[in-house]
Formats: sequence, structure tokens, C-alpha cells
Amino acid sequence: MKIFRYENSQEEVNNEKGPKIFLAGPTVRGNQPHLTSWRFEAIEYFEKSNFQGSLIVPEFTSKTESDKGKKWVPLWEYNGLCHSNKILFWIPRTRELIGLTTNWELGFWMGFDLKRVVYGRPDDAFRIDYLDTMWEKMCNLPIYNTLESTIDATLKSLYGR
Repeated sequence: MKIFRYENSQEEVNNEKGPKIFLAGPTVRGNQPHLTSWRFEAIEYFEKSNFQGSLIVPEFTSKTESDKGKKWVPLWEYNGLCHSNKILFWIPRTRELIGLTTNWELGFWMGFDLKRVVYGRPDDAFRIDYLDTMWEKMCNLPIYNTLESTIDATLKSLYGR
């Protein structure tokens, strides 16, 4: 399994062969070192699931690195989203990890290329009703309530199982 982060170039992401999954959702910022990214747990589960592809992880390797003032970051993410086979949205929204960009991205990809999107969030996600309502009304697809079930559904969708 290969992992692409902000330190990797867009060309590296684009040229990678095999299945690619973008891990979309709220991102811990450099000014939030007291928080732990949900993506660490996701990567571990993909490894345990023996995923033989690439994960596009929109984060820096360093927990203290900030995206502030880095206008290339949204372009890197958009490139990764466009070059992924599946987009896993995991939205463990809290008061501190609000996911404002995530709201926009989920809405965009729901309308643009729904077949690539899998949506999940924990039952206790903060202020998630609007996203759930739009997903249920527009997509009529399941909402997964654990990270593991969201990953399993993504892999199933990717491999057509």
C-alpha cells in the first residue's frame, strides 16, 4: 500500500497505477496538536484489510505543519480527488474539527460523480443532520456509522464485491 501526502507532488499521485482512494473529511490543522487525525486509524484498517492500492491523505506528515497561506493545498486536494477511484468521506465532526471544506467537497462530489463517493460518520457527529438529510434525499444510499464499515463499503464498491 502506498500513501500520498501533501509532501508528494501531484505528478506522483497522477502517475501511480492501481486503485486510489482519497480520504476526505475534517483535517486536523497545525494549530491543533492536541487532536489526533482519524486518518491514522483508517490507514491501519486499510493495512489490515490488505488493500493493494494507494491512499491519498490530505495532510502533512508533520502534525505541526500548517496549510495557512499555502494556496497550492486546495489544488493538490482537487487533483487527488480527481485522480482517485473512490472518495471515502468520514466526517467525525466535533466543535473543534468542524470540517467546513468537507461540507463543500461532499456536496460537490455528490452532484458531480456520486458513484465514487462513500459517506460515513459516527452517530455522535456534531451538527451532521443537514449532510445526512441531503445524502438520504439526494442519493438514497447508506450512511455508515463506523470508520471500519465505511472503509469496508469503499473496498466493496471499489472491487465490485
